[in-house]
Amino acid sequence: MKRLKFACIAVVVGLWHCGDDGEKGTSPVATIDSPQAPRALSVERIGDGEVWLNWQAVEGEDEVLYVVYRSVGDDAAVAIDSTFETRYKDQGLRYELEYTYRVTAINGGGESGLSNAVSGQPLNSLTPQRPTSVRAVAHHLEVLGQLDIALDWADNAETDLAGYRVYRSTEQGFAPTLEHLLMQVSGPSFIDVEIEVGTVYYYRITAIDLGGKESKGSEEVSDVALPSPVPLVPVAGQEAAAPLTFTWNRLPEARAFRVIVTTSLTSGEVSDIPLTSDTTAVFTGRIKDGRLVALEPGQMYYWKVVASTHVEGIENSVSRVESFKVAE
Repeated sequence: MKRLKFACIAVVVGLWHCGDDGEKGTSPVATIDSPQAPRALSVERIGDGEVWLNWQAVEGEDEVLYVVYRSVGDDAAVAIDSTFETRYKDQGLRYELEYTYRVTAINGGGESGLSNAVSGQPLNSLTPQRPTSVRAVAHHLEVLGQLDIALDWADNAETDLAGYRVYRSTEQGFAPTLEHLLMQVSGPSFIDVEIEVGTVYYYRITAIDLGGKESKGSEEVSDVALPSPVPLVPVAGQEAAAPLTFTWNRLPEARAFRVIVTTSLTSGEVSDIPLTSDTTAVFTGRIKDGRLVALEPGQMYYWKVVASTHVEGIENSVSRVESFKVAE
């Protein structure tokens, strides 16, 4: 559906020509009549926070832009939208108000008069669907000063949606009651910064509409900000012989670890070590241009380990950087 914001259209065409005697002449100005007012405007149906309108197309016009006007009570009617269709859905409305509508038509000749008026008061009969696809991802990145759990979920489709409520507990299987209400937000995401390292937090999300109807709680999700892993071997620039074996402490809530080896403290990654759920990883070399390349003997390298509570290895916490030298 083509749709434009309200605009007045006026076209006047002037035709000029030169007569046979060389004198300048003028032709009559071509005019276009403005269209007739739309007829038979009616309320097609009323829904939750919605009023659906339709009307008859203006006869004798190839393409007409229709402008929808709306008023409440004694307020003046205001153009709220325009459309080339002969139906319109007004949404996100308040249930306690009755809305009055009129429609005009616009062509090259101008705007028509107003159509007949119709009124409708939106309903609030349906409870929103409970949110789905909820995710929780914790972060404990000391270098960045970041400690939080980021939540996101699929946006609900209801047009009368007011927002979402985020419920939290430290107990699994909790009910989303007022004592667990953390925040009401307008969009499908929230970052919880009031957390502690090592504490597992459980979340459920509900949707709430403009009339206060609240959905059932979403499926429960959880996450925990992990303590930073502690590198154990090799550390402090000690010499390490091939095959290089990296070891770090165990974190009970961690599900995956990734070792990163670099040529400097901050850059030059050379590692190619798969994710592991263990607390050790072996590095024999990395593939470059189709061949295995080992670390250079006598060279100083740096390493750190990234811990995750997700099997796909989403970064949760990161260890300090340690150094080692490859044995010659």
